[in-house]
Amino acid sequence: MKLKNLTLISSLLVLSTTAQSAVVDGTLQAWHTITVTFDGPDLSESDPATFFDHKLTVTFKNGDTEYQVPGYFAANGNAGESHAKAGNKWQARFTPNRSGVWSYEGSLVTGEKVAVKDTEGTEIPLAASSGTFTIEPSKVSPDSRDFRGQGRLRYVGTHYQQFEGSGKYFLKGGTGSPENMLAFDGFDGTYDYAKKPEFPSLGEDQLHHYGPHRQDWAPDDPFWTNEDGHDSKGLTGLINYISDQGLNSVYLMPLTYEGDGWDVWPWIDPTDRSTFDVSKLDQWETAFSHMQNKGIHILMLLTETENENLFELRDGGAPFADTRKLYYREMIARFGHLLALTWDLGEETGWDDEKGLEVGLGNTHEQRRAFSSYIRKTDPYNHPIKAHEISIVEIYPQLAGYPDFEGPTLQRHMHYNQVVIDHLKMSRDAGRPWLVSMDEPLGWEYGLRPDNDDPTRDHPRKDVLWATLMAGGSGVSWYFGWQNNAPTSDLSAEDLRVRQEMWRQTKLAIDFFNRHVPFERMHAANDLVPGEDNYVFAETGETYLVYLKHGGKASLNLANVSGAFDIRWFDPIKGGTLQLGSVASTTASPNTELGSPPHSEGQDWAILVTAK
Repeated sequence: MKLKNLTLISSLLVLSTTAQSAVVDGTLQAWHTITVTFDGPDLSESDPATFFDHKLTVTFKNGDTEYQVPGYFAANGNAGESHAKAGNKWQARFTPNRSGVWSYEGSLVTGEKVAVKDTEGTEIPLAASSGTFTIEPSKVSPDSRDFRGQGRLRYVGTHYQQFEGSGKYFLKGGTGSPENMLAFDGFDGTYDYAKKPEFPSLGEDQLHHYGPHRQDWAPDDPFWTNEDGHDSKGLTGLINYISDQGLNSVYLMPLTYEGDGWDVWPWIDPTDRSTFDVSKLDQWETAFSHMQNKGIHILMLLTETENENLFELRDGGAPFADTRKLYYREMIARFGHLLALTWDLGEETGWDDEKGLEVGLGNTHEQRRAFSSYIRKTDPYNHPIKAHEISIVEIYPQLAGYPDFEGPTLQRHMHYNQVVIDHLKMSRDAGRPWLVSMDEPLGWEYGLRPDNDDPTRDHPRKDVLWATLMAGGSGVSWYFGWQNNAPTSDLSAEDLRVRQEMWRQTKLAIDFFNRHVPFERMHAANDLVPGEDNYVFAETGETYLVYLKHGGKASLNLANVSGAFDIRWFDPIKGGTLQLGSVASTTASPNTELGSPPHSEGQDWAILVTAK
């Protein structure tokens, strides 16, 4: 008899009459993660049947609200600390969106590849499979950076996401590097498969240590050690630093094997994509939860261009491999509870390169739609689904209007304002407005250089950050570039302080928009102001934001509106309060003069024009 069949039979017999009741852990407040742990089959992470042939689903209900949450094998229930590889604990993570009494009911089934197929399977009895718990309102302030005070970040059919709890809209300003952030020496089962010698800054083990950020760790932060005794302080400190700079997003990959880094994967062995490393994934969860509590959204790129066909080429040749489905399901089961999360189908998806069949010809349009729909069907929280690409003609027209896709994460090196405008228009014309973000600006080889190489930050501030926001883009991630694999480049970056000036200027822009600009109601209207490098963002008749890339004076065409308007200036370099220029207020006309800035006429300025 095959081992798999023996495993299925043992799964049905393993539960004893002494099995303990399900355990509900977590802070019982809205927007806080609750973990429900069941006693189930005693299995091992080294057996593919553990993951393929078992499927836990937990249904959570409150009134008419229902979530069907996928669960996962959890070894002994505390693998992140114990490094356990086997056990009988099965868990589901759930983030309730309201207070009140919630019920739960767990269902564990077994059958051949039941985890990735729409088959019922055979029910495995769970002791105390159902129960209730009472949720109170969140006690975290909605003004806190902690997302537990604001709720789940949702796509709401516009160009910006909205927090379900606070109702606030979200603008992203964050770091896009290192993309292999999870290649950290404090995680179990983590090493550089290829041992690339071109990254000397990472040391002999070729992993991130984030030594410069150990000073940013605090005693009340999460703490763990891996199997070799390396601790979490470097990564936790890095997360603290990102939050302290006012950044609110990170771009990272859970899979870089056969990609640029060869150093991140969720499995025990990256050559076998059916057995997941339970303790490593628990440790990832601790890091991700700390990010969320620190107000950091996660853009999770599920593949990169070099490994985008890894599953299909290595695991049977089907257009949608079962191992890919299992990978998506495990990522959703473990991390879908996070409040601010975006699934990205992959970095530079759709590209072909010189490796030919090693990479394949890129995912087809049919595959991208199938991948998106599988994620949407599996994820009970409906997190946005996006894809990273460089060209408006390559993949995005084929996805425009698709109901299970929320937009592009763009890679560009010029014309940032116009390319965002073009993508937004394409999505509106197709009847489904997209979230359009700029997530690899300044060219793959160049990227955002350290402050020492670019002290003023004029080019990235003017041509990327403000150009994107003034177009109606949903935010920016700063990618560090290849830079001949220098110690500060994308894969090898250890110290984010070397770009601190750009973090400061990014925070200034995001804070300004959040405090003064009703951006969720506005649109690009560059034709209202003369000058090719001047931008306008408008809510017709109410609010106009004018950005003068090269400073000077400007006039605003308000021919189709009437009334008086106040004029205030904002300094994108130094920030501070809104300032008076030479004209404090004016009356709408086809040639509404906005006056001169308070000082430094040659620098870039933002002018806020609001109806009285």
